[in-house]
Amino acid sequence: MPRIRRLSLLVGGLVIAATIQRPALAEEACLDPAWELGAAGARKGVQKRDFLKRLRAEISVWGGFWASDLLSSSYDYGGAVAFYPFEDIGFEVSLLVTPFSLAVEKPLTQFFQGQVFAPSIGFVLVGDVLWSPIHLKMRATEKAIIHGDIFFALGAGDTFSGTVQGATFDFGLGLKIYPNRWVAVRFDLRDYLMVQEAIAVQRTTNNIIGTLGLSVFLPAPRESKAQARK
Repeated sequence: MPRIRRLSLLVGGLVIAATIQRPALAEEACLDPAWELGAAGARKGVQKRDFLKRLRAEISVWGGFWASDLLSSSYDYGGAVAFYPFEDIGFEVSLLVTPFSLAVEKPLTQFFQGQVFAPSIGFVLVGDVLWSPIHLKMRATEKAIIHGDIFFALGAGDTFSGTVQGATFDFGLGLKIYPNRWVAVRFDLRDYLMVQEAIAVQRTTNNIIGTLGLSVFLPAPRESKAQARK
């Protein structure tokens, strides 16, 4: 009995000591509620987007490279007009202008004693559906955050050139970065599928397009009315 009583007193003392010196529980607030993570490390939730595209029109100019698997690689330039009936879905009409040439034209001309391929300017006019499922944020400075979108494009149209027959289909992806509510910097990478003919060879070609552009967003109708009232 004395041993049991001493053992009980020892266990009781250890329990009291552990209770007095216990660490702070996880539920206890240890962070300032004004911090980015909020009180006790809790997230504040999804923040609203600073840049909205719904019911806004976008006017873009761009330029870049044109890489074809049949003709010679070259440059391209053009522009686009888009409208967004929804925040993540828009419709775009774009125009690309690029020279169509063939680097092996001179050797072939000497061999056949005549011009085999006539260089020309191609005009690619397509309409696309734009889908922006990914919205991203990038920290520019300690106090500034830049927003952006990753988007996908799918569409069809026509290429005005004597070397192209039939419709032109395109698909690709891009990135838009919004420094403010009116301007965006965009990077586009697309594949234009078309039936081309050169030096008696006709086949479906892949034309990889890479462009860097600048976009200007027009205000939505509600924003225009609010600015007029002010």
